[in-house]
Amino acid sequence: MHGDGIRYLGHSTTLIEVGGARLLTDPVLAERIGHIRRIAPAPARCPECDAVLISHAHHDHLHVRSLRRVPRGVPVIAPAGSARVVRRWTDHKVIEVAVGDRVPVGAAEVVVTPAAHDGRRIPIGPALPAVGFLVRGTSRVVFFGDSDVFDGMGELAGDLDVALLPIWGWGPRVGPGHMDPERAARAAALLAPRVAIPIHWGTLAGPRVWWRADPEMPARRFAERLAAHAPAIAPRILAPGERLAISGGSPPSAPRTPPP
Repeated sequence: MHGDGIRYLGHSTTLIEVGGARLLTDPVLAERIGHIRRIAPAPARCPECDAVLISHAHHDHLHVRSLRRVPRGVPVIAPAGSARVVRRWTDHKVIEVAVGDRVPVGAAEVVVTPAAHDGRRIPIGPALPAVGFLVRGTSRVVFFGDSDVFDGMGELAGDLDVALLPIWGWGPRVGPGHMDPERAARAAALLAPRVAIPIHWGTLAGPRVWWRADPEMPARRFAERLAAHAPAIAPRILAPGERLAISGGSPPSAPRTPPP
């Protein structure tokens, strides 16, 4: 047992460990999704987990082939629409949730939060909900797979240890319903966690994107903007595969200084 911690596996895939419960978020473990290729090393195997959290139905968050690598006995917690996709294409038990629901996972509790994002499965499909998740127990961690800053985000503040915030994407730019480094820094200021970890960067890339030669650029910009908007919040940049140990109410161990 390693204690509480966050392992960043790339894009929006993280392993949140709180109170002995292990929660795998938006697993994308493949080398590619269509024309989008992975530019960071993929995990050699699917991490052991007690539940999977799916934020929404986009293919780079609900990736069926990756989800099939998770053992069948592991339940999947997902909003409506996403839950239907999981039931159709996998053998996992699905717990369908909506904003405000609470699901116990071992000694931890998963609280479903709002998110400002269109979670439809394909661009021309019907709108589907996207959600975030607050994991609370011996530590408190909030995760957004994709979201923009939204009214009421500050209501989630209150003794947060870690905020996992999406800051970029796989294309040349981010559009509506996403955060860039500036908006993610503003979200961190509203949430007021002890530590902010940028996710959704440096992992997947479309063809010929301009930032491909410098995949850490979004994370550096986030750290710069966080210093401007909320200097009391510590940024922790984790490369895919790195883990940060956390302790509820205490500063995390092993800080990493953003690269120049």
